[in-house]
Amino acid sequence: MGILRGAIEDYSSPLAGLAARLYAGYFFLKAGLGKFTGGFGGATLRETLVKWAADGAYSIYVPFLQKVAIPHAEIFAALVTLGECAVGAALLLGCATRFAALLGIFLCLNFAFGSGAPLLSVEQPIVFAVFLLTTYATAAGRALGLDWILKRRLPRWMA
Repeated sequence: MGILRGAIEDYSSPLAGLAARLYAGYFFLKAGLGKFTGGFGGATLRETLVKWAADGAYSIYVPFLQKVAIPHAEIFAALVTLGECAVGAALLLGCATRFAALLGIFLCLNFAFGSGAPLLSVEQPIVFAVFLLTTYATAAGRALGLDWILKRRLPRWMA
């Protein structure tokens, strides 16, 4: 098979993304559990979102913050906490790793757009998005993870 054909996992080992998967999983789970046990709620998130909307967020993202996220900060606080915990646990277990990586990229991009982090930078959300992209591309859950067992049961884009 030529270098331009096939999937990236045909040319790489799941071990290539293992370190990125485990580190991102640890980070997401730690952040999610910290929010869960630290009293993170709608008021805390609302304060952060208002600050971002006033002077940090990308201009295309501000209307979303003002019309959707800020008015429903309680719901978004729960979703962020649950999302971070779920992504972290799935990455650490190597279970539906590709799906978890996609959800993690979605979270990272929302954090980047909201905070105004430059997209071509070494800012935290961008670095973790690159880790998760590596995890997705190399099917890293198949190395020391449950995806090795689930790869025939789940769609290719998930495991």
